[in-house]
Parts: sequence; C-alpha cells; structure tokens
Amino acid sequence: MPTGSSSRLFLNGRSAVGDIAKRTGLAQSRVSTSVRALAGRNWAITAADPSDGRKTLVDVTEPIRAAGQQRRAGRADKALTHALARADDTERAALIAALGRLHQLLVAGRTQRRFPDTVTP
Repeated sequence: MPTGSSSRLFLNGRSAVGDIAKRTGLAQSRVSTSVRALAGRNWAITAADPSDGRKTLVDVTEPIRAAGQQRRAGRADKALTHALARADDTERAALIAALGRLHQLLVAGRTQRRFPDTVTP
C-alpha cells in the first residue's frame, strides 16, 4: 500500500476504501489495488458494507494488528527508557503510572480515528 495508507488503516480501524482514499489523498483506484495486495498477503480483510453493498470495507487482520501494537509498544518502551534515564526508580514508576492513566483517559476503549468526520460508521 502506498506510504501512509496502511498506517492510517491500522490507526483508524475498519474503513471504506473511499474513506481511506479521502484521508490519504490517493486515488481510490490506487487504494483498491493496494488493499487487494494486502488481502492477498493476509494482512487485510475485506467485506461488503452491509448498509451499502457498493462499498468495500477493509481492516487489518488480527495478527497484523497484534504485531503492530507490539512494535509500537516496543518503540515506546525504548523511548521511555531513554527519556526517564535520569529519574530515580520511584520517580520513574510514578511517571510511568501517570502515563498509563493518561492513556486510559485518552485512548483505551476507544477506536482511534484521526479524521472521525470522514469515516463511515
């Protein structure tokens, strides 16, 4: 998939091909071709939109979602280790707990959508 399209699918969750094209600024035909390639590798799944059979919905597969989350978590761990290198153990634990709480308040339990007004519910 063209640069940025697959990461937007990962962040935004299940989306119509047309919505992905709008979010990325890519031609719908290019997004469709990329989606077929991802589905052929078992990285994405597609289905007809139950409310509009003309639309194709696409989402990443669970193994790809899990691998992406693991990769993102690994990067975060490295960044935190570096950023908190000068904090003592007590301060580091308090900061990490505060970040965990902030994550709960901002993200946990919500579908991440960068452009919610362009996504088909």
